[in-house]
Amino acid sequence: MFSRALTILLLSAASIAVSAQLPRGFLRGGDVSEIPEVEATGGHYSYQGKTEDPFRILKKAGWNWVRFRIWNHPKDGFCDKEHTLAAAKRAKAAGLAISLDFHYSDWWADPGKQYAPAAWKELPMDKLTEAVYDYTKDVVDAMNRQGTRPNMVQIGNEITAGMIWPQGKLASNDPAQWKNLAALIDAGIRAVHDADGNRHRILTMIHLDRGGDNKGARWWFDHLKAEGVDFDTIGLSFYPFWHGTLTDLQANVNDLAVRYGKDIYVVETAYPWTIDRARGQGFAMTEKLDPEYPPTPEGQAKFLRKMLEIVQAIPGGRGKGLLYWAPTWISTKTHIPWSNMATFNDQGEALPGVRALGGKKD
Repeated sequence: MFSRALTILLLSAASIAVSAQLPRGFLRGGDVSEIPEVEATGGHYSYQGKTEDPFRILKKAGWNWVRFRIWNHPKDGFCDKEHTLAAAKRAKAAGLAISLDFHYSDWWADPGKQYAPAAWKELPMDKLTEAVYDYTKDVVDAMNRQGTRPNMVQIGNEITAGMIWPQGKLASNDPAQWKNLAALIDAGIRAVHDADGNRHRILTMIHLDRGGDNKGARWWFDHLKAEGVDFDTIGLSFYPFWHGTLTDLQANVNDLAVRYGKDIYVVETAYPWTIDRARGQGFAMTEKLDPEYPPTPEGQAKFLRKMLEIVQAIPGGRGKGLLYWAPTWISTKTHIPWSNMATFNDQGEALPGVRALGGKKD
């Protein structure tokens, strides 16, 4: 009896130790692009009861990585070059690595919409590739000059249906469409390498929304590989209410790592900490929730620990990081429909998910 109890105790301790430690170099964090807008409308953040700079909060909680999306000329100004540079300085000062997510649009880009920036709409294909190169290099150059060199750059955001429509749109297996898209991606990659003096310190990423769709991901990357595009890493979005089960995700990332010999990052995921409509705040995603992960602060944290476990277990050590999408997008003067998916509550206090993603236990 004593031997059996001791064995259980040792196994439990080993399990806790493994869950509390992340692999060396493993990146964990979130896309915190909303912080400047939240702060401009009166929002603030706190950790363990103390209000302070959100970037420092994230670092204290164990995060080592943040991502910023960048739009060409957004109407409200947020997520443009100027705001991104300012936010990058704050992230760097807090000791966080930085990833840039080029949408190549003036607004949201995702599989359902990849609209060209207004300034690029009438450009022929050759001029459009030049514009992608020039814009990408200009932003990365500016990041480098101010001492905030990005560790990684995404060439497009969830580009399963292509990017910069209509020239870079994918609708079929048409070789001409793939050739156009490959040229646009290649222009962005070349710009990153040139801005980095071809030292390859900045990784380039291709990002799809196919987290649980192995067939779709294979089809896409097989085509891109056939076009000879040379990129560094694969990024995937995985939202359980859109992209399948956690089992689907695990099977997909394990296969892609082996098939393409690329490091894998899940660069977007999210899970609700509440679905209580009585709170009178923004509200999103109540369907297809896993009973094992209830929509509570503790359930959200448990979901994130499982996500980390899946990415860390990718064969060959190819699982390199996890990003949470919009963890800091809390409601202020206007109710934000995503706020029940943030990792901070309505008052801006860090939820257990913040520490879970950082590899720490409450």
